[in-house]
Amino acid sequence: MKPLAILAALTLPLTAGGAAPPMVEALLIRGAHVFDGSGSAAQPGDVLIEGERIVRVAPRIAAPPGATVIEGAGHTLLPGLHDLHTHMRSPGFGGPDDPGKAYAAYLAAGVTTASDFSVYHEMLAPIRAMTASGAVPAPHLKLAIRLSTPGGHGAEYGWGKDFTLEVNTPRAARLAMGKALAYRPDVIKVFTDGWRYGRSPDLTSMDVPTLAAIVDAAHAAGVPVVTHTVTLAGAKLAARAGVDALGHGIGDAPVDDEVVALMRARGTAYVPTLAVYEPLQTRRFTPRAAAALRAPEAAAEARRDTETAIPELETRRWAIMRANVKALADAGIAIGVGTDAGIGGVYHGSATLHEIRLLTEAGLTPARALAAATSASAAILNDTPRHGRIAPGQRADLLLVAGRPDRRIDDLFAVREVVLAGRRVNRARLAELLGSTAMSPLPRTAMPGPIYSGNGPEGRTDLGTLIVDNSDAGVDHSELEHVRLPDPRRLFALARFGAAPRPYARLSLPLTPGGVQLADASGFAGVMLTVRGAGAYRLMFDQYGLRQSQWFAAGFDAGARRTRIRLPFERFASRDAAARFDAASLRKIEIELSGAPGGKQWIEIDNLRFYR
Repeated sequence: MKPLAILAALTLPLTAGGAAPPMVEALLIRGAHVFDGSGSAAQPGDVLIEGERIVRVAPRIAAPPGATVIEGAGHTLLPGLHDLHTHMRSPGFGGPDDPGKAYAAYLAAGVTTASDFSVYHEMLAPIRAMTASGAVPAPHLKLAIRLSTPGGHGAEYGWGKDFTLEVNTPRAARLAMGKALAYRPDVIKVFTDGWRYGRSPDLTSMDVPTLAAIVDAAHAAGVPVVTHTVTLAGAKLAARAGVDALGHGIGDAPVDDEVVALMRARGTAYVPTLAVYEPLQTRRFTPRAAAALRAPEAAAEARRDTETAIPELETRRWAIMRANVKALADAGIAIGVGTDAGIGGVYHGSATLHEIRLLTEAGLTPARALAAATSASAAILNDTPRHGRIAPGQRADLLLVAGRPDRRIDDLFAVREVVLAGRRVNRARLAELLGSTAMSPLPRTAMPGPIYSGNGPEGRTDLGTLIVDNSDAGVDHSELEHVRLPDPRRLFALARFGAAPRPYARLSLPLTPGGVQLADASGFAGVMLTVRGAGAYRLMFDQYGLRQSQWFAAGFDAGARRTRIRLPFERFASRDAAARFDAASLRKIEIELSGAPGGKQWIEIDNLRFYR
């Protein structure tokens, strides 16, 4: 099926039915073993759904007139699963980002709620609009805004100052949180722990007063805080600050009585993300788990190195992490489920099921691991009044699997039905999307022509999008600042280069809000702008379906006098001869400044537009 046909099929019925179906009035799931999310053994029973809510759970329920009935004999009905730690815009196997396939993979696996840590503030509203409209099928997304310290983890990739807000004092934290909370994030992710596992020098870490200021501001707005925490000392610091959950596992030392007491006192949960730390050399998928992999994921697994010896420090860390999960669970600390999916070898959707299995291998019972993935994870998100259990009044996010996963965790891979907010997910159509080699179709916006002429608000393009920046990677990465000059038509950018051998910094102008939806410039012949500068520059397109190394770029020179530059699309070239330019699939225009390590470069632009 062609991509647009897939989009049409999925937007009409993410549920099983015809065109734009009304909300199912009544759905009865009959005769299944019902695992209610509490951790108790599943019991035979029926579950009645009306609209998007569960209205009754009982041993036997008569089907209301007109109700759709799903026969659940031989199956277990569970609350929809959670993944509290994902990076949707990274596929986990080296391909271009495809959020539509990432979302679909979670739904296909029965994951009905997922936290995404791969976005920045301007992306939140357009992602919500795109998924709420049904244009792109998705689980309930919990979108995060990220904070770190200058020189800390999460800030070293060169993704720009807006991607991860950097703070190192309570005052700076309060200022950043004011900015962050204006975008209504679902969760705050804070990189607090700079330990790099003994493989490279440690990065900076956050102190308790700064983290506590973040927590206080977030909690006042009803937003949970999850940290990147990987050491025992870091766990104690985060618990003292009152965070809702420690993300990742404590890997440098066994947990002790002090950290347990702190976590109990502050109600801090633990989300160990074992899937990202499991040594890949020895990872083995069960037949059901292997069958859940998509073709590019299976290909990546076939290429995986199984011969190189596991470094001793990784072997030690893995043993410590597994033991710490069991110790904290035995101490009564709430365990949640997250994977870090999108990181190499951790695949969207299937990794969540694998993570639950790893929890059982670490010593949790299958029922306790399933509770971690359902009610406990919902509690971390402050969502237990709405979902995470099978009980009257809860949102009907449900998963029906063959067998008894509360006894045999591998049965969790035998997914038969997924219900999202009362609607049956059309898993056959999801499978068609996931099996397609084409990029997932995304909504497109036709470009009007002008991109930047100073007619937008300060810091924004004529399209209303926020101008951002990015650079080379590393703690010593380059930086870029931009400002509108007194003549508002002119935008001035100054790059300060870091220590990389070939440093660069880029002025990034999204063509749609956050660069989420696609910009269609196919009605134009190229791009033009007026420039003033001091050397050679590149203009490039962030194109959906291409990795950054494949982007199309064109060089130009700028001198002291203002010059009008025309760059026809045919002048743009990719370093990958197999890449194809598509003017209908653009996301951002980026202007690259480069120079000598430690040096500076500047550019002034105005009247940037597409031309016919």
